[in-house]
Amino acid sequence: LARRGMAARSFAREAVRRLGRNTDEIIAPLSLGYIPGRLARGRLVEDSTRESSSRYLATRTFGEAPSHGTPAGLAVAAAAERIITPSTCEHLRTRGYAIVDGAMDGIDVDGVPLAEAMLNELRTLSSSPGVMARNATVLVGKDGVANRLEKSNIFEAEVHALSEESLARAPTLRAAWEDRTQLTLLNVMLPASAPPQSLHYQSVKLQRNAGRGGCFPLHFDSDAGLDARMVTALTYLNPAWKPGDGGELALFPFPDDPIRVEPIAGRVVLFSSANTLHRVLPSSVERFCFTTWFFAKQARSGEGDQGGPRGTTTTTAKLAADAYWGSGKSDNDPWPEPAAEEIRTMRECEALLAPGMRKHLLRLVHAEEWAASIAESHPDTPERTRALETHWREIDVIARAIGGRYPRGLARIGSAMGSERGG
Repeated sequence: LARRGMAARSFAREAVRRLGRNTDEIIAPLSLGYIPGRLARGRLVEDSTRESSSRYLATRTFGEAPSHGTPAGLAVAAAAERIITPSTCEHLRTRGYAIVDGAMDGIDVDGVPLAEAMLNELRTLSSSPGVMARNATVLVGKDGVANRLEKSNIFEAEVHALSEESLARAPTLRAAWEDRTQLTLLNVMLPASAPPQSLHYQSVKLQRNAGRGGCFPLHFDSDAGLDARMVTALTYLNPAWKPGDGGELALFPFPDDPIRVEPIAGRVVLFSSANTLHRVLPSSVERFCFTTWFFAKQARSGEGDQGGPRGTTTTTAKLAADAYWGSGKSDNDPWPEPAAEEIRTMRECEALLAPGMRKHLLRLVHAEEWAASIAESHPDTPERTRALETHWREIDVIARAIGGRYPRGLARIGSAMGSERGG
């Protein structure tokens, strides 16, 4: 299941047609997961240069932060009102991602454009000894031994871990961490299904990509059952970026085509932390950005491998299949009617496309590309070799598990994608 694109979309359309439903309903579970909704077709690139609205007032979740009311704090809050808008949230809710341009245009901090001030501060911190560390993933093997898998040319720092001296040199980046305007507006416009899943706090990670091929492999930012991160927001600060420089963000909103997002200055990209597969392509030039993660009070529970978000409408296919199985038929019995067989196939396809199972399916769909991205993102070390071995071992386990549990759905998806692999 390594190929995708037009065939993947053809499968989605065929599945929708056979289920007698519209495209909105089948793709909605592929969005944020905990927020039901309908599909807003097309890629959103919102121009947020309009005046900030005073309709939504930010609340200070943890009292008054040091940056509150300062020029930096006011500038960051003004930009936040332009970033989190109803149209941004609609695209985020229904497609799992949104791209916002121009949110910082016309906003200054002591006479310096906000994006430029942020870039200057990030440059200063990245050149200060001991502030940024090389990005690395710690992998624990079967023997319990931890292996540190470092990425080439990627350096990062958590704002909350900076010293007061460093924070004093980065007032706008501090404000980006302390200001709760985006968090509050997300809670207002994307209300959670239960209070524990409301956004509760945020963290900011600064990043310098030194170029020379620095990149990230395919990954999801969080696991919905273990990690409370709900929304990721990437803010890019690269005024001189041009085509050919690399470092684009690649999003994989399966079954839609993957998209590439240029890391231009002032652009903000938001996506579902748990459900959006993504990577950073190799950069040939220095590249700056920061990531804001918005966390719920607690990780979600109750989203099994087969299930979608709480509150997802039961479909006609599920009702029909349940009625058939409820009549005493065994899951292993051959279905006597072609229509019944098709219902079962469609139910299996739905299960594979639900948020919990979708991650496993995508590991199969992009198995070759995933492995290549691991090799591309890390130097050739024994740790990288072990990471690749683990990847292919997991792919084999996933293929056998999915193939045994959802053979018809996997075969249909494989056929639609032009793959010879059916489990």
